Amino acid sequence: MITAELTPIRSDRFWLPLPSRPALYRLSTDHYPWSEVRSDLEARPMLSAVLEAEQQGRRGRLLWNAGAALGGFDDTRDLGVNELMSAFPRATVQVTLVDPAVAGLAWQCRSAQPEALSAAWPQAQGQLVSSNFSGALLGGEGGEVISFWQSGRPVAGSLPVSGQVQQLSAPQPLGGQALMEFWSKVLLLASAQAGNIAEIWRSSAADLADDHPCLDPFAREVWLEKLSVQAVPDLSATELRDALLAVFDATLRRLRLRLRNLAVAELQASPMWSVSGAGDLI
Repeated sequence: MITAELTPIRSDRFWLPLPSRPALYRLSTDHYPWSEVRSDLEARPMLSAVLEAEQQGRRGRLLWNAGAALGGFDDTRDLGVNELMSAFPRATVQVTLVDPAVAGLAWQCRSAQPEALSAAWPQAQGQLVSSNFSGALLGGEGGEVISFWQSGRPVAGSLPVSGQVQQLSAPQPLGGQALMEFWSKVLLLASAQAGNIAEIWRSSAADLADDHPCLDPFAREVWLEKLSVQAVPDLSATELRDALLAVFDATLRRLRLRLRNLAVAELQASPMWSVSGAGDLI
């Protein structure tokens, strides 16, 4: 049995180890200023990448997911793109392409520290699936990433063979109120392109009631008030999550809208993006 131990991280931010890939490029801003770096990145419309900046022992990270700049951070705080570039005026910069799901998880897990799983692998797999785990499994002496997970499914990497692993969860737990607020924001964004979206949402919910009883309009466990998602307080967060994901998927399909075409950059930066399963609709 392998026991994983992580080197203590003296930081308010967790530097999630990312899959090893050849760098797209590595340069010094003494020779290639930030303006040129930014122009290059903006010229890549569906970019999913990580930018690592180093200067005099300090480090910073910027992340993009499918063309959306999620944001950046250093060891102590979050930074916008302009803030990070100003904070590292004479930096060594490396840009590496990553899978979109990996970029999103690296951003969402930036404030989460690893926690040991309660069971060894493969016994722990069922726990991750049933809890809709989003995050990363870490193992080995150096705490390397074994696999990345989103909504209870591995999306990158490989499954452990045996022994214990570390669990890194997204910093925001699954919660009913947070889910309702998240999907209400999605509904509002989509309404700008479809004025009848509330009507389509209600129709989709009724069609899905057999698979998700909480969507039955006569039960009134989940409903809309104008463009705000509502649910009864005692509905389980897992049941609510699955139902809302299904009804929004059906609604967007009927309207021929793609979630990626909405102004969702701010929502992608939220931990709820992964927890809600919205990434599955991209």
